[in-house]
Amino acid sequence: MGVRKNFFKRYFGKRARHYLGAVIAAAVTSFVAINMLSKAWAQDCSISAAMDWQRALHSTDIEQSPEHISAVTEAFLSACPERPEFFEASRIAGMASADLGDLDRAAMHFENAGPMTERLANFYAISTFLAVDQGRLAWRTRDRLVEAWRSRLERAPQVSLNAQPVEGGMIYQLFFQETDKNTGIRTAWVAVPTGPGWPATLTFSRDPMRLAFRRVRTGTAQNDLRYVDFHRCFVRRSLGEITTKLTSTEFDAAARASLTAYLANPDQRTRRTDEGLEICYSPARLLPGVPNN
Repeated sequence: MGVRKNFFKRYFGKRARHYLGAVIAAAVTSFVAINMLSKAWAQDCSISAAMDWQRALHSTDIEQSPEHISAVTEAFLSACPERPEFFEASRIAGMASADLGDLDRAAMHFENAGPMTERLANFYAISTFLAVDQGRLAWRTRDRLVEAWRSRLERAPQVSLNAQPVEGGMIYQLFFQETDKNTGIRTAWVAVPTGPGWPATLTFSRDPMRLAFRRVRTGTAQNDLRYVDFHRCFVRRSLGEITTKLTSTEFDAAARASLTAYLANPDQRTRRTDEGLEICYSPARLLPGVPNN
């Protein structure tokens, strides 16, 4: 029992943030529903049932493991299929089911959730659909996610976005006015296949963690240093370090050539482990600059 308890503490400590955005969104939906819900709508399942579900997800008295999240959310979905929170709850249930390795159920929940705006949930859904041999649905989900990502960036005044069709897909070049505080990314090239395949991304970044380690190791800070990294679904490879003397414009041709080569044979797989479905590493780096997680 002690080993199992420690496992869940470690496991959910890593996974907890995966559900936070969905839970918050569901809470907002319920708040709006309180003001808009008609008596006829509320007859079968009241607003209190939705609030009870959310309290169960936030309770500090119960370990918020995927098992608990799945159980309370499945109960809510069964009892309240007509509630406006149904779609957000389906998203949460899909993520929890995928973490538990119940991929057929996860796929069902993601289909019930409909189009999703939350980035990580979409990565969950794509991996789940691939794992249950629904490739067409997986890449359709990817396309919706990329289109929403592109649309948000085009509306953001602090981002410059250029798109270029190439053989095998599309390459997006991004310039950010400010460096991302979490990833350190300032410039990125993103390749998205036209057909099946995960995105891949080359980035220029001032990775705060690596810069801190370098400062500890060398005793000095190198303010003009940037890292060049190649991000794929399950691989992150450092291509080297450069100084600001080399501009992103000078690197542009090499970046596009590298990503065009990737598009000729993009990653298409997913991974299953003893702990459930493995999601792509660092979705925030594969599709950088998306404002919501």
